[in-house]
Amino acid sequence: SPRSCGTGPPIKYPFWIPYEQEPFCGYPHFGITCMDKNPILRTSNYEFLVKDIYYSNSSFTVANIDVYEDKCPVPLYNYTFDQTPFTYSSENWNLSFFYNCSTEPIDYPTYEVDCAKNATHFSFAVFHKEALEHKNYSLNECQFMVNTPLNINESVNISSLLRMNYTEILKTGFVLNWTAPHCHYCEKSGGRC
Repeated sequence: SPRSCGTGPPIKYPFWIPYEQEPFCGYPHFGITCMDKNPILRTSNYEFLVKDIYYSNSSFTVANIDVYEDKCPVPLYNYTFDQTPFTYSSENWNLSFFYNCSTEPIDYPTYEVDCAKNATHFSFAVFHKEALEHKNYSLNECQFMVNTPLNINESVNISSLLRMNYTEILKTGFVLNWTAPHCHYCEKSGGRC
């Protein structure tokens, strides 16, 4: 039967809580650990806080646990979900992080990444990196770039986003879709997965 970690969404098929539920209650890769009453999904490379689960369309919202634990989280890698049943939702936006740049963009809204800059090099994040290139900012000025997905819904206006710092924005998380055998026919007939 559905469980909860204390906070967060109800945990039910295909998700399950190891050591509290039998493995047949869920599906491989969908095990959720309860940590301080929060639901945590671990993949081989990351730990995500599960913010919401949308069972009707097989998707869920997650945020990297680092953005809650670090004062200055610095995304250094693009997320990959190879070998998992998870894929990015098309409704995610990208917040692009640029590291060790020799100059900063002029006349373009950026989020400074203070803990990743020094006296001679800048690090910052932007939405719509394509627009930044149209402003004649060369991405070659930077050593490397990382795209972080975000789920920014229609109710959020751009001016409020610009007043937030990038850590607050990363806490909104992003949406992943999952692939697993469906259970709704069984549930409709009164059964339970």
